[in-house]
Amino acid sequence: MQETRLRLHLALGAARMSTWDATVVDSKVTDGVVSWSPDGAALIGLAPVEQQQPYLDFLARVHPDERAHLVHYMQLRVDQGAPYHCEYRVLMPDGMVRWIGCRGMAVYEDGIPVRTLGLIWDDSPRKQQEAELAEQKELAEVTLGSIGDGVIATDARGRVRFMNRVAEELTSWNGDQAAGIDVAHVVRLLDEADGSEMENPVHRCLRERNAVGVSSHAQLLARDGRRMAIEDSSAPIWGRDGTILGAVVVLHDVTHERKLAHQLSWQASHDPLTGLINRRAFEVAVSDALRSAKDDGHHHALLYMDLDRFKIVNDTCGHGAGDLLLQTLSRLLQRRMRESDVLARLGGDEMGVILSFCPLPRALALADELRQTVKDFRFVWGERVFEIGVSIGMVEISEHSKSVTELLVAADQACYMAKEQGRNRVHVYRESDAMLARRQGELQWVSRLTEALEKNQFRLFSQPIVALNGSVNGAANGHAAGHQEVLLRIAGAGRLDPGATSDGLILPGAFIPAAERYDLIVPLDRWVVTHVCRHIQAERRRADGSRKAQLYAPMYSVNLSGTSLGDDGMLAHIQSEIALHGIDPGQLCFEITETAVIANLPKAQEFIASLRALGCHFSLDDFGSGLSSFAYLRTLPVDYLKIDGLFIRGIAGNDINRALVKAINEVGHVMGIRTVAEYVEDTETLAAVRALGIDYAQGYAVGQLRQLS
Repeated sequence: MQETRLRLHLALGAARMSTWDATVVDSKVTDGVVSWSPDGAALIGLAPVEQQQPYLDFLARVHPDERAHLVHYMQLRVDQGAPYHCEYRVLMPDGMVRWIGCRGMAVYEDGIPVRTLGLIWDDSPRKQQEAELAEQKELAEVTLGSIGDGVIATDARGRVRFMNRVAEELTSWNGDQAAGIDVAHVVRLLDEADGSEMENPVHRCLRERNAVGVSSHAQLLARDGRRMAIEDSSAPIWGRDGTILGAVVVLHDVTHERKLAHQLSWQASHDPLTGLINRRAFEVAVSDALRSAKDDGHHHALLYMDLDRFKIVNDTCGHGAGDLLLQTLSRLLQRRMRESDVLARLGGDEMGVILSFCPLPRALALADELRQTVKDFRFVWGERVFEIGVSIGMVEISEHSKSVTELLVAADQACYMAKEQGRNRVHVYRESDAMLARRQGELQWVSRLTEALEKNQFRLFSQPIVALNGSVNGAANGHAAGHQEVLLRIAGAGRLDPGATSDGLILPGAFIPAAERYDLIVPLDRWVVTHVCRHIQAERRRADGSRKAQLYAPMYSVNLSGTSLGDDGMLAHIQSEIALHGIDPGQLCFEITETAVIANLPKAQEFIASLRALGCHFSLDDFGSGLSSFAYLRTLPVDYLKIDGLFIRGIAGNDINRALVKAINEVGHVMGIRTVAEYVEDTETLAAVRALGIDYAQGYAVGQLRQLS
């Protein structure tokens, strides 16, 4: 991808062109924002750096005589869905005027224009040359011979009288050979779309006695058989008495520019690795299929495909192997597509298929053929051979389907069910699937969590972790004011929202599973770390650096997910926030679950060691829930063991739980680790854990929640 961008950048630089990229808001070009590359910004007189400006600010730089026309023209082309080609003047900061040439097209999503994309260049040299040609007719041949475009002059009947050197190179005709020949035989123009012959602009110019241009998709067929994309214009040559002496045609080779325009258009709709259409283009195809189903009653099928063991290849052999696997499988699957079918790469190892005009039974058979094709495929990398497999979710596109979004969500849910049922299978979406209904609820949390992050709707609460048996909570680490666990909530919920409390807060049990599944847990963990550090800083400032504040600074336990333990940026984020807010690292204790540690023990060890070296503390949460807890405990340098609440609840009347908790407590003390009993909710449980010698208790029997932020 980087190489492609570099090539594109070099090509644009060689052609002295820049890209035009502007948003379209509510189908109005004037409400959008223009994004400039350094070259593009310099072209209109801005500082040569990447930047954005409202379209109206850009319009203020356009010459006043041409502003209204430019807006009208671009809006018209966007409304018509047609490419645009225009030129206009801009006012430079030094008072000079520069001509800008522009060629591009509108980009649509679900039939709605969202961007205009194209090329712009400095057109001043060509405009100047045209002006000089008009003003100094006596020097016409010298001028025409020196410019970079092909120029051909004809008599009043359209027969060639003069060709400059560039015109000779473009047409493969020598000027002497072409003299007296009809210009239509020398300048043969073809329609790029279908190869049909196009009328020569000179004949039209002479007939209409006016300057004319050619279609934006014209090709010049040279005498030697070469074809090149051109732009041309023809204007009459007037005598002093008002008669037409002939015409001049200017040929501009735009093969390079048109190729770049096609490349830009292709990149906007295709995946650069596999060459398949991308998610955006696929959604357009789904929209077309849905429209066909509703308007004409056709039946199609949408497949969501997720490779089953792709991650193994990526992790063991590297991304190069993973890329080659995706490319090979894409070609293999493309050969199995019918002419009317659509195959797309949706991202990562996920692909989408539209089986057009295909009833459900036939679609199921075709989907199973695709599944079998992937299953039979063997990927060879060095001396290793991998069997892949694919899970496929299918949903029917019919007149009863509601929207593109719901179709894509349903197909994704069905794919999830295929994986849940054992992978390497096809699952057809059913409304009655209970697990799919739960997944639908999780998907709804994605937008809710994103909104909560954007609108800062999260709130932090804390619950005290209280010392038992006369010990001083945290005194060994200089934190006599206590130890508090930080708990996350979402504010502003209605009483009917899942997981919501009566005071309008959503508890983490409702949204954490969705956050973990949809890669939002790391942003949530980072948010918590940042706001806890801000709270500690604010508390210290309120205490105004007093001796008491230094002695009784509390320690805050922050929960970290297993995903965050494996995130390359989380360690740096924590270190950065500690430094930014100037807090004592000893006021932070990170709680991690033993299941998260087991999932990636080497990474967890490295993570813990780095932060403990800084002065932070660690607590192993839910200890005892795994089968190998004691086996790896000695390899983890943690400060606290939080005994799983499953063993604490009912401990007063359960001898087995009491024996397990006693064993955990004794092993922890032998290793110099302090123990914490979670879910201490009543006086009987509190008395039982105190009798066992547990160091700390947490729960409503010893302390209530309070809001931090």
